[in-house]
Amino acid sequence: MGVTVNKMRLIGGKGLFTLQAEVGSAKITPAHSYPTRGQVVHDFTLPYTDGKRISLQDYRGHFSLVLIFAGDPSQITEKKCLSELVQRYSQIREADAEVLLVLACSRERAEATRHQAKQPFPVLADEDLQVHKAFGALDPRAVPAAALYVTDRFLEVFAEWRTGEGDSLPNASEVISWLDYINSQCPECTQAEWPRDD
Repeated sequence: MGVTVNKMRLIGGKGLFTLQAEVGSAKITPAHSYPTRGQVVHDFTLPYTDGKRISLQDYRGHFSLVLIFAGDPSQITEKKCLSELVQRYSQIREADAEVLLVLACSRERAEATRHQAKQPFPVLADEDLQVHKAFGALDPRAVPAAALYVTDRFLEVFAEWRTGEGDSLPNASEVISWLDYINSQCPECTQAEWPRDD
């Protein structure tokens, strides 16, 4: 269910890409639905801790993504998952992937959290919780909850976990296994493994 053809074309000069995934099996996540496997996530743009704004489009076509959504930094319950992702960040980067941590707080608090926790990856601030809401990172009482998505470089979801729905977040080994699987589905991303004459 991955993108096996790397072709893209510009639409209307606006820099939006129509991908083989969207023309073929993968569909854009419907409005008022959470992204699930085989769907392409909607773009979002949020402030980065250095004041710039980061969009998913900035990574599209370049990196697979590990999107992790968490609550207010003072109440983060997914510290073990985050700690493992930090420890194995070099492996994630070797898999041509990037981690984006989206916190339910102000940019200033996100910046302080990134500095204190020495996060090596971008930390974004979702002050109005609209992105958390769109990705199912709220519990039934609309309190921020954790969610984690693994997408390919064209934003197609390969795996998702939402604690607000009772899921437990994966460990870093599981995340890296998904990234390796994504790379194995894309002949342009990795060297083909030819059968041996045994």
